[in-house]
Amino acid sequence: MQCSRPPGSGSRVPAALHFAAKATTSYQLGQEQLRPTELWRARRVTRFDDRHKMARVAALTATLLSFVLFPLTASALPASNGRPTVTIDSGVVVGITKTENSTGLELNAFLGVPFAGQPVRWGPPKSPVPWTTPFDASEYGPACVQQFNYPAARRNLILQWFNTPAPQESEDCLNACVYVPTAKDNAKPKAVMVWFYGGGLLYGSNALPHYDGSTLAAHEDVIVVVVNYRTNVFGFPGSPQIPITQRNPGWLDQRLALEWVQRNIAAFGGDPDKVTIFGESAGAQSVDALITQPPDPLTFRAAIMQSGTGTYRNAPANYSASWNTLVAAMNCSSATDILACMRAVPATTIKSYNELNRLPWIPVFDNVTSAYAARSNRLSSTPQNPKIARVPILGGSNADEGRLYSISANDSSSFIRGLFPTATDQQISDLLAAYPIGGPPGSGVYTGTFTSPLEQLGALYGDFIFQCPARLVHLETSQADIPSWRYYYNASFPNTDIFPDAGVYHSSEIGIVLGTYPVANATVYQEALSRYVQHIWANFAKDPFNWNAWPEGPNATGVLGGGVRAEDGPKASGPYLTVLNRTQTDLLDRRCGLYQSIYDALGH
Repeated sequence: MQCSRPPGSGSRVPAALHFAAKATTSYQLGQEQLRPTELWRARRVTRFDDRHKMARVAALTATLLSFVLFPLTASALPASNGRPTVTIDSGVVVGITKTENSTGLELNAFLGVPFAGQPVRWGPPKSPVPWTTPFDASEYGPACVQQFNYPAARRNLILQWFNTPAPQESEDCLNACVYVPTAKDNAKPKAVMVWFYGGGLLYGSNALPHYDGSTLAAHEDVIVVVVNYRTNVFGFPGSPQIPITQRNPGWLDQRLALEWVQRNIAAFGGDPDKVTIFGESAGAQSVDALITQPPDPLTFRAAIMQSGTGTYRNAPANYSASWNTLVAAMNCSSATDILACMRAVPATTIKSYNELNRLPWIPVFDNVTSAYAARSNRLSSTPQNPKIARVPILGGSNADEGRLYSISANDSSSFIRGLFPTATDQQISDLLAAYPIGGPPGSGVYTGTFTSPLEQLGALYGDFIFQCPARLVHLETSQADIPSWRYYYNASFPNTDIFPDAGVYHSSEIGIVLGTYPVANATVYQEALSRYVQHIWANFAKDPFNWNAWPEGPNATGVLGGGVRAEDGPKASGPYLTVLNRTQTDLLDRRCGLYQSIYDALGH
């Protein structure tokens, strides 16, 4: 099925389902927590080369898976052994030079560089203590403490998909990996792309192979920075014992990382005035939070949001529910100083309890890192009264986002009630009628019908959580007269098909964007599409104000991938880009009206 053909008419969809505004605010389906929007000095345990050997063995799982400044280029000051060396405000950093496999291009990598010191648990990040001897940046730093929820079968799959090879974990984890091209023009400062990983704000690490920025940097002559940030209870505790302005330490980590980039990226050959932030899933939610509650001064000039937004989420009745449960379990409820008591509990004990009990952790609206009035601020933004960061935005979603979450669904009604707890039986029936089973094979994107509950519920989940919020952010950004482009990724391949009929599942575009798809058994079209997408992403970062891959605004959607599916075989091919007009785009989004009343209730 090719994307070059306009979508078919599909089935008739009810105009709207007026659910009560109590749509669930935190969806713990599978492993990611989604809302309706959505030791640095310790020796690293994984060396760069060893890690990539391990990654090739696990290629399929790796694909799924963020003083005085001396402006030197990354290769300008070679150490005694010829390694690339830079001087940043914390001291001298010595990296490594490596060769990008597919092109033979060289690049320099600076791994695990601290952008903050070891944080006090649940405290805001602080700048690192300067070092007096050169920092060895040849090995990845530790990941922040992650949360992979039980039951065991699902947990093991998530560990395989999103944590292979497993990095060391530590609370001293605030480090960045910087990938610097060397083969092209080093005289002119380069555009910079800062990546924030996804993981439902529960897990993630810049040491994972699928977040390696080497290929994108080498192919496109941009500097790629991938940063760690705290997640789960360590990043979003919701504790009433913590000042409201400090209750999202994970998002404070990201802001400090961007400040570090501003101060230091020139030393690597980058231009601090040409920073683009981009991320996937919870990383895209983080990008949206930075846009709608921007730092001052602004630390970026453009943004890319892949399969995630942060604008349409509700405030739970009790932000502290998970925290209070954890405090009681750790025997700290009666402590004179609850925070001190909790800080004394080993991180591994907290991690284990969280995973066994599947505790959710949600960012608070603090109007420091997360704007309560994100939607209204965007809609009312003007050049004279911006309210948000008025930066160009490229955002979108994948064709089959929800299948990663509907894979184990056995009962359609129960699945829908998990998303909409207040829905009536009639509303559930109406929803199922809008996603009919019984039609020709395919994703349902074009035919409007589905062949299995996996496809049906995956489409419903993908529409509500990913596609329709991405559409709204795009439309409302354009309405505010801010440049906005929307993409729709639509390709899957045999070597990344993680389960039968997985389709274009959530996160499957990461390997295409970063060039980290498995080399083993890659198709010719897969390789070419990745190069194409890398090129247009990088061109957006280089000049977001004059980007013209397809028309800006609500009248066009760029479809990437040609509708190729894994089951089409290794020789399948198609166009890299097909541009849908407004009529075709509206047809693609024809079910979004079902959820508009919920978004209106959730978007403040």
